[in-house]
Amino acid sequence: MSESQTIGSSPLPTQRTETPKGGTTPPLLLEDVLERTRTIGLLDDDLVEVVLAAYISKEIEKRNPIWIMLVGNPSSNKTQLVTLLAKAVDTVMIDVLTTNPFISGLSNKEKPQDLLPKLDGKCFIVKDYTSFFGRSEETVKQLLSDLVSIYDGNFSKHSGARGTIRYEAAFSHIGCVTPMGLSQRQRYMNQVGARFLTIRVSELNDEQREECFGIAWSEDLKERITAASQTASDYITSLCGGIRKYRVQLQPVAEEIRRQLNLLAELVARARGEVRTRTQQFETEEGEVKTFEEVEEIQKEEPFRALHQLKALCRSLAILKGKEEVTQQEFLTAKRVALSSMPVQRAEALSVFHAESKVTAKEGSDILDKNYKTVKRHLDQLVYLGVLQRVKDIDGKTWIYEPHPKFRSLILPSPVL
Repeated sequence: MSESQTIGSSPLPTQRTETPKGGTTPPLLLEDVLERTRTIGLLDDDLVEVVLAAYISKEIEKRNPIWIMLVGNPSSNKTQLVTLLAKAVDTVMIDVLTTNPFISGLSNKEKPQDLLPKLDGKCFIVKDYTSFFGRSEETVKQLLSDLVSIYDGNFSKHSGARGTIRYEAAFSHIGCVTPMGLSQRQRYMNQVGARFLTIRVSELNDEQREECFGIAWSEDLKERITAASQTASDYITSLCGGIRKYRVQLQPVAEEIRRQLNLLAELVARARGEVRTRTQQFETEEGEVKTFEEVEEIQKEEPFRALHQLKALCRSLAILKGKEEVTQQEFLTAKRVALSSMPVQRAEALSVFHAESKVTAKEGSDILDKNYKTVKRHLDQLVYLGVLQRVKDIDGKTWIYEPHPKFRSLILPSPVL
C-alpha cells in the first residue's frame, strides 16, 4: 500500500505505524512482534494477536472497547502474554483487584484514590482474577455488578462519607484467570449479562512443550522477554498513534462475513444462557426410584451484545494486521474466541463434536474422560438453549445428540481443504 492509498476515506502511512522520532528506522510490523514472542515460548500467534487487538480496540470502539479474559491453566503463559503490553503508554496494569477498587467509600479527608477515572481511554489489565473470584460470594457479585455498569459507560456510587460519586469511562480490559477460577463465577456473570469475551490458552502438544523446555533453559531468556515486551509495546503505541492521526476506517464488512458473524453471535449468546432446573423423582413399575431434572426456567441472551463484541474483535484484528477490510481469517479467530466465550463445561461438551458428528452422553463422557451425569447435564442444557438437538436411538431409551442444523457449520470441524 502506498502513502497515497487509503482505507475507507483515511490516508495511512505505508506500514500503518509511525517511527518514534520520524527518522529513517523502518517502522515495526506485526511479524516483528510475533517473531519476538515466539522466542519466549508464546507459540500461539492467535493469542498474541487477540491481546494486541484488545488493546487497540480502545481507539476503534470508543464506547465499548473489547473486554476479554485469558483462560488457562496455571503456568500457561497468561501473565507473559499481558506483560507484552507493560511498556505501552496507555497500559494500566495491576496484579489483583481489591474490594471496591473503582470508587472508594473513604471520606474526602482521607484522599481516596479512585481507580475508574484513571482508566478512561486506557487498557486496563488484571494479571490475576482467580484469587479475587475465590473471595466471598457477596464481594465477587458486587464487583461483577459494578463491572456491568462500568462496561456500559458510566458508574455512580453513593456513600455516607462522600455522597454520590459518578464517572464516565471507556477502556479496553484484559484479565487472566484459570478455568476453575472462572467456572466458580461464570454463571453469575452470565445471569447479569456477559461483558467479557474469553479465549482459552490451548494446552501444548509434546513437540511444543519440548520447544518451551529449551526456551526455559536459555541463558538470555530475561533479555528475550524484555525485548518482546518492548517490541510489542512500541508496535501498538505507534499503531494507536497512527489510528488517531489518520482516523482509520475499514471497508464495510462483506455480506457473507456479516451473515457468519450474526450466526456466531447467536450461538455464543444462546450458549451463555441460563437453565434453571429442579430434581424430581419417580418410581418405576419395578419399584425403583429414579431421579430426573425438570426445567423450571430458561433465560436466553439476545445476540446483539455478542455481535458488537465479535465485530469489535474482527475490526481490531483487521487493523492490527494492516488490512483494508475484515476477512475470513479474522472471522476464524473470532470463532475461536466465541466458542471459548461460553461456560467452560458447555464448551467442553460441544468439543465432543470435533470427534463425532453425533454422540450419546456415554460416548461424550468417554471422549472427554468426564463424569457421565455431568456431560449429559450440559448436553441437555445445550438442547434446551437451542444449540443442540436430540433424538431417541433405535432402542427408544438412549438420547443421541447432534448440533442444531442452524449451528452445524460452526460446531463441527471445518473440512480440510
